[in-house]
Amino acid sequence: MKLHNRIKFVVIIFFLLSLVNSSWALDIKTELIAKIPSNIASDLIGLRVYKDSAFVMASNGKYVTINLANGNISNHSLNIDKILDYDVVVGKIIYLDENGMIGGHAFPKWYKGPYKDSCFIEACDQGVILTGGNNAHFLGKNATTTIDLPEISFALPINNGFIWSLTLGKEKLWEANLYDCFGNKMGNVYKFSEFFEPSNIEIGPSGIDGELLVSATEENVRTLALIGNNGRMFWKINGPRKVCNRDIAFGLRDDLIVLDRNSNGDVILSRWTFTTPEG
Repeated sequence: MKLHNRIKFVVIIFFLLSLVNSSWALDIKTELIAKIPSNIASDLIGLRVYKDSAFVMASNGKYVTINLANGNISNHSLNIDKILDYDVVVGKIIYLDENGMIGGHAFPKWYKGPYKDSCFIEACDQGVILTGGNNAHFLGKNATTTIDLPEISFALPINNGFIWSLTLGKEKLWEANLYDCFGNKMGNVYKFSEFFEPSNIEIGPSGIDGELLVSATEENVRTLALIGNNGRMFWKINGPRKVCNRDIAFGLRDDLIVLDRNSNGDVILSRWTFTTPEG
């Protein structure tokens, strides 16, 4: 075999292997966990998972915790008129209200706001990040001042002070990059193809090992892609119909916990488990 033909052959083999590696998890088993009560489902904000419980909340601060093992539901309320977003820290709620103020399980020294350009809050082991506008804002655990992260509109904190962000690069291709909590780019991790021209982009939650989940609409179909910090796309699947901003979470076994609608239009909580095809 001539040298240039060998090179072509090797390139083709690596291309086919990359397709196999990014799509092995196409076999998905779905399992119903619980039906969401109508008073929560009518005005959903989203879903968070902490240990073996799902926290599903409405914008009026009412929420339920659902045991992921048996589907048992408990009712709770934050006693607040309206919240924009929330997260769960050591089993307690931290939230951003309609005025851009931080409430709930927040550190006493933090500047509470208002953060007028923010509508999302993400907690991590180093503090919280607020996003929603053209800039992100970082509050370290013991910080008394806010660190602004200019021109970072998608920001997802992971452990050890690193931040995932999705940006449109110089070549007009979408890139998944890692930053530190001061906004310094640590590296370009993954570059999407020229055919990736999505709408309705969201990032997160992060996987158990800090992987990035990207939700987007491509050719009128919602897709979910999981990207590792080693530069690989582990899998890409068609996602559920959109229910609210935060309708996906990771369970303890790296399965997906999903808010979706059944054939009757009810909002349900399901578990999506990936299985490796035999052979």
